[in-house]
Amino acid sequence: MELLRTDRVVLRAWRDDEADRLLDIHRRPEVRRWIDDDQDDPVLWTTRDKAVETIARYAAELEPGNPVGFWAVEERATGVAAGTVLITTAGSDPPPDETEVEIGWHLHPDAWGRGLAREAAGALLAAGLERRPRINALMYVDNEPSAEVARAIGMVEQPISVDRFYPGESRHFIAEA
Repeated sequence: MELLRTDRVVLRAWRDDEADRLLDIHRRPEVRRWIDDDQDDPVLWTTRDKAVETIARYAAELEPGNPVGFWAVEERATGVAAGTVLITTAGSDPPPDETEVEIGWHLHPDAWGRGLAREAAGALLAAGLERRPRINALMYVDNEPSAEVARAIGMVEQPISVDRFYPGESRHFIAEA
């Protein structure tokens, strides 16, 4: 299932044959430290089964045309999944209201520094704002690369959030329709 295309990326469902790629992304401490609940001791994936199960869960949650979910970021030039962009409930399930959704991104280090996260997240944010009045981006306070992406896609930084979405302090950005 494909959600959308830009000049350089396709946002689509993760495929079963990409389990090794997803595992390779999530086995890396330099990736997991930004998306795990414990930044100082991230849980690294160690088995292909975890990736297979995750791809099945991601696929089950996707709906055609709905940007909410976890989407593979395929680099059009290579056909390789560079990582994931997502829109999901922000720290609570179900969310307290329709404005409490979060956008996020995590790419393989071999895709860093080329603007793919910015392009994919920007496209997903635009699609999300067609359905939601506000979308949040949350990150560790020292995650400057993700803060740069959030600013680049037009999100506005808010005061540091404390325990609103995650335990402790979070950097918080908002985009509104």
